[in-house]
Amino acid sequence: MRGVSDWDLVIQRRETENYYLTIKRINKIDETFFVNRSGQSIVYLDDGYFVVEFTPLNHFYNARAFLDKDANVVGYYFDMSRDNGVEENIPYYDDLYLDIIYCPNEDNQIIVDDEDELLEALKSDQITKKEFDLAKDVCSELIEEIQQNKNIFINMDKKELIQKYFK
Repeated sequence: MRGVSDWDLVIQRRETENYYLTIKRINKIDETFFVNRSGQSIVYLDDGYFVVEFTPLNHFYNARAFLDKDANVVGYYFDMSRDNGVEENIPYYDDLYLDIIYCPNEDNQIIVDDEDELLEALKSDQITKKEFDLAKDVCSELIEEIQQNKNIFINMDKKELIQKYFK
């Protein structure tokens, strides 16, 4: 969240589903953050935008949804992880380099990102072969979930969550 100088934050444990929910409302960002997709610049972060993050404690990934001022989903970002947990009531994930970008507003485009970084991490012994395989397997499973519309975090009503905490 580089350049964000003012934000509101909610962190809540969802025990029944075994994940942590983090919602960040960006009140002030130095510079609008754009992502280039399909030849267009799409705003992902700006004043009044939201980041809704899900850190499941029983899965090897972290999910982030980017929402505009009206709480409409702009896109999703998934980080594959070797471990997710909590320290001093703050959720964390141990990143395994490999990522998925999901663009529901662009024909449900799914982009696997940073495969080169994952391979380089294996070659330089930053990760083990087991961790490499874990990242690839979790990525494949997530892609299947997304394609079949079965991912719990994508299917969750983010507008309702935001309205609950930010009135």
